Amino acid sequence: MIRYWLRWLAVLPGAILAGILVLFPLHWALYLTLIIFVRPYPDLPERVLTPLVIGPVFIWAGSRIAPQYRVETAVGLFGLWMALLVGVVYLTLSDGTFMGRRPYFQGSRIVPVAALIGGFVGLYIVRRKSTEAEVDES
Repeated sequence: MIRYWLRWLAVLPGAILAGILVLFPLHWALYLTLIIFVRPYPDLPERVLTPLVIGPVFIWAGSRIAPQYRVETAVGLFGLWMALLVGVVYLTLSDGTFMGRRPYFQGSRIVPVAALIGGFVGLYIVRRKSTEAEVDES
């Protein structure tokens, strides 16, 4: 019983940790690929692909950590991801400050779109795996 509740407590921290850890392979894959063609290493591809990769990993990992209700957990994490996206977009467009600095979209408007697509991809992956599991059980 305690393991059940510990897994629920670990959903959000585990999802955040997985989202952070996925940045290392993303960076190295882009770096090793792009350094062959372009010098110095451009930051733009990594800045655009980061939210596209973090979104699905955040949602998928959190739903995998949850002991049950995986799709519902994925929907909750998707909502959290969208709230974060809306907050950042609002803060950027309203000329607000965060920790004394004004945020801006590096890579134009494609970064929030990539975050939106990443969130939907994560939700789709969890839903598809859930329906595959239901079909396998019957």
